[in-house]
Amino acid sequence: MTKAGKPTLSPSARYALPQRPTKTQQSLSRFHPHRRPSTSTTPSSNLRRRQPAVVPTVVMAQERSGIVVGLNKGHKTTPLNTPKTRISRTKGQSSRRTAFVREIAREVVGLAPYERRIIELLRNTQDKRARKLAKKRLGTFGRGKRKVEDMQRVIAEARRTGAH
Repeated sequence: MTKAGKPTLSPSARYALPQRPTKTQQSLSRFHPHRRPSTSTTPSSNLRRRQPAVVPTVVMAQERSGIVVGLNKGHKTTPLNTPKTRISRTKGQSSRRTAFVREIAREVVGLAPYERRIIELLRNTQDKRARKLAKKRLGTFGRGKRKVEDMQRVIAEARRTGAH
């Protein structure tokens, strides 16, 4: 090192021309400009070995609290050491809790304007028009059909409660 803090170079290194990048390094820099070209000449050193996937740990079931209400309600038992069910198995099935919350939200908020229009069309026996409107609003025919069935269920429920 010199007094200025710069490293001392040999005379040959001081005047040496900078190395030109290889074709592989040039193509990499064209597609990935933020990556620095590697200094090694062997292409295999650029490839990194894939890291092993992280294995999720088994979550044990919580011991019941012995209280009748709450998220952890129930009789006190020793939990089994069984693995938790995979999300892929339960996907698409709404739990009782979620269904209950949605039902309460529906009661509080009420129907959307397009849902009210669908109900109006169904009451005037224009089922096809109602399905068409639902499809336009929801995107797919299947979703529209499901929504029309839900609205028919709402009408039937209103009749039942209105009659009693």
